[in-house]
Amino acid sequence: MKTSIKSLIVASSLASGAVFAQETMDLKVSASIPPTFYHQVALAAGFSNANGGTVDLFAKNGKDIVSVPNNYVGSQDAVSGDAYFGLITYYGTGSLSLKKAVESRLSDWSSDDVVNYGEYLQASLPKNLTAGKEYEVSIKVSLADNSGFATSGWGAYFSDNASTGTNNARLSVTPQLSFSEMVKDKSAWTELKAKFKATGSEKFMTVGCFNNGYKSENIGGGKGFAGNKAYYYVSALMITEVAMDRDKDGILDKDDKCPDVAGLTAFVGCPDTDGDGVQDSEDTCPTVAGLSQFKGCPDTDGDGIQDSEDKCPTVAGIAAQYGCPEMKIDKKALEVFTKAMSGIQFESGKDVIKKTSYGILDNVVTVLKENPTWYTTIEGHTDNVGNVVKNKELSHKRAVAVEKYLVDHGCSDASLTPMGYGVERPIADNKTAAGKAKNRRVEFKVTYAQ
Repeated sequence: MKTSIKSLIVASSLASGAVFAQETMDLKVSASIPPTFYHQVALAAGFSNANGGTVDLFAKNGKDIVSVPNNYVGSQDAVSGDAYFGLITYYGTGSLSLKKAVESRLSDWSSDDVVNYGEYLQASLPKNLTAGKEYEVSIKVSLADNSGFATSGWGAYFSDNASTGTNNARLSVTPQLSFSEMVKDKSAWTELKAKFKATGSEKFMTVGCFNNGYKSENIGGGKGFAGNKAYYYVSALMITEVAMDRDKDGILDKDDKCPDVAGLTAFVGCPDTDGDGVQDSEDTCPTVAGLSQFKGCPDTDGDGIQDSEDKCPTVAGIAAQYGCPEMKIDKKALEVFTKAMSGIQFESGKDVIKKTSYGILDNVVTVLKENPTWYTTIEGHTDNVGNVVKNKELSHKRAVAVEKYLVDHGCSDASLTPMGYGVERPIADNKTAAGKAKNRRVEFKVTYAQ
């Protein structure tokens, strides 16, 4: 009695790494009615012959010639359960009586090799396969003890219709799965395993040896009915849906938020191209490594101001200087700017500069020309008298008027930025006349140097 059960994966072209299964069709062999003779494959629900060849059914409670483990062609334990099938893949010369030829439906029998004879096990699938999905098919076979021959050419053929042919010759169809190895092991079950992608019309699976890669070999040791044949036990037919991972990132499509782009487990399959810990979909700068606080954008100088808003991105600075270092203004410039705060006057309610202010503005021109690398903001401010919105508009117009004067007198337009703040930034109490006078001002602030 053979008690060893082992698995050997042959000619499968399986991808490396773990296989993640979603659904398995276990085509179990169950003999509801014990077999009593040869050729009773139909006693196992869902199974049949695919052509005129006659598959046997063996079961633990079957008659002695078709029992498990001992039967008319050898001895083998079941892989699981208590039944399996038997089929002939090569029918050679020998003492074959006419009675046996009739029993085996050998309509083309002669004393020569029946070279084209083949039996096939056909299984009805419990449900249709799904188009585009990948499946792994596993079949276990074992060469019977009394077999004098072994064959190659094993395969699995999927079809949308059942085969009902009466010819006992090998099927001429090309199976979707082929296994090139010649199975010779009589002591154990050999597992044939491979993957294929379904078209979605598959309803039946036919297992046997096909013309594709078919060879027979005399291995000796044959006796009795199987002495001139290759007789195999077949069992454990499994069809397992392989969980797909289209982008090959190790995260199954069903769990992958970005199934078509390779990504990271930390982001449920979505990518982080620049590797900064912020996934691309949330990264404002997806190709440049940055910081999460700036939505993935960089702060090269580390001053807390992201590069896109930093006027000096490679030199640490302060926010008041737009990311540039704090400016050191000389005494002369400071005096000119301080005097300008109260000295620049406008006609009431207008953005027209009074001529009395020209001298002060000329001093500002001199300072700016002496410092051509400065970038200067011209800030317009008002007191709280009147409409807030109109005051802000007026303060901006006055800042623009000052800018125009400076540019007209030789200062660089590119280095000047007018800003109107209205009543937003008072420097004195607007409740007093003196305070209001201080708040009506024009300030010059050097923001950064080139």
